[in-house]
Amino acid sequence: MKGQIVGIYVDANSHDHGFLYSGGVYTTLDDPLAVGTTEAYGINDSGEIVGFYIDGKDIAHGFLYSGGTYTTVEVLAATAPYVALAQGINNAGQIVGYYSDYLGEHGFVLTATAVTPNPPPPASTTADMILYDGTNSQSEIYDIGANTVLAAYALGQIEQGWQVVGLGGFNDSDTSDMMVRNSSTGTFAVYAVSNNNSTSGAALFSAGLNWQVAGFGNFSSLGETDMMLRNTNNGSFQIYDIKDNQVTNSFSVGRVGLEWQVAGFNNHGTETDMVLRNGGTGALELYDINNNSLTAAFSLGAVGLDWQVVGFGNFSSVPGEGDMSNNQITSTFPMGAAGLNWQVAGFGPMNGAGTSDMALRDGNTGAFEAYDIANNQLTATASLGQVGLDWTVAGFAPFSSTGSTNVAPDSTSQLVQAMAGFGGGGGAGESLNTAPLGADTSQPSLLTTPQHA
Repeated sequence: MKGQIVGIYVDANSHDHGFLYSGGVYTTLDDPLAVGTTEAYGINDSGEIVGFYIDGKDIAHGFLYSGGTYTTVEVLAATAPYVALAQGINNAGQIVGYYSDYLGEHGFVLTATAVTPNPPPPASTTADMILYDGTNSQSEIYDIGANTVLAAYALGQIEQGWQVVGLGGFNDSDTSDMMVRNSSTGTFAVYAVSNNNSTSGAALFSAGLNWQVAGFGNFSSLGETDMMLRNTNNGSFQIYDIKDNQVTNSFSVGRVGLEWQVAGFNNHGTETDMVLRNGGTGALELYDINNNSLTAAFSLGAVGLDWQVVGFGNFSSVPGEGDMSNNQITSTFPMGAAGLNWQVAGFGPMNGAGTSDMALRDGNTGAFEAYDIANNQLTATASLGQVGLDWTVAGFAPFSSTGSTNVAPDSTSQLVQAMAGFGGGGGAGESLNTAPLGADTSQPSLLTTPQHA
């Protein structure tokens, strides 16, 4: 605004503060997320101010101050210490500045838009589903409870070239944070999501593209959501402990021949088990993981290769199972059949807290169907509506209005990515009887319309 000046002053404690000088009056500008430093660099005719602040981890972030509200300016590709520094803003709301990554410093231009925070999830929400559209990089969150979509909101745009590889509690107790990866550089980053809002972005580290995500779990036994990568050249596994949007440690957990593929991970209590499957024989092997180490391995037998692993959960409703007991398969139960146009979208507490329910999606129409599972039986089905097939499921995550733990004790409702894919063959699984599920295969009504900011 004409006649207004922004800048920096240093107080008696050597802390930097931004200031606005207008009409003969000085106003201090301190971003509420700052710890000791806020600096203002630019202002436009609308009175929008940009600059940067330094947080409690000594990392710099850009900010936009508009209408009395501070908004953090992030560039997802950036890495510490200079994540993003906003230097100026024009009358069209375009912000310029620079950020740093492992290759050096880079300029950026982005457009400032007014953002109205999304309301928190309804009180009866027990699960979140996140979708993203690969054609325009938009993401949305759906609050689910009692097998109903209760609300849906836009989360914002995921930067081009980045893909969602999983959900978890990478920032705090909310398990809906998105782990994303750059398909060109191999860099991993986190979009922290809390109460239906994307709250921050933070780059983690880069790994060669021969290292692929195997899955997520409580590998550290600390209640965190950790990430495991696997080397596609030699079969090595590596665990990355993640807390507060940072990698806190990394551990090698050995190597397994590439004929053994990751079938999924099973979280229960303070332990996460990994199940591998032999792509040639159909054999299943379970590996106990505790304190970032493989502590034991057990054979689970073999199933014909026409049977594919789609996920793990506490389907028996017995506390602490996942569903295996004492590292053994203790029994099997037929669950019925569904047309092959219905694909497993994920597992989560869609009916109620602590449940392991299954969501299917029709590959032809985009329709979603929830299947309640308890005591090893399908107890109910419900339509969740449909969205266009340009929207991809990023994952399901448990939600609690009181704050959910990253891996809840005696619960395996957290999303488990089943990564196995096999064809041909026969085996023990063929003897299972199958019966129709009785699901509604007609086209359901639309999901709740997202409330875009």
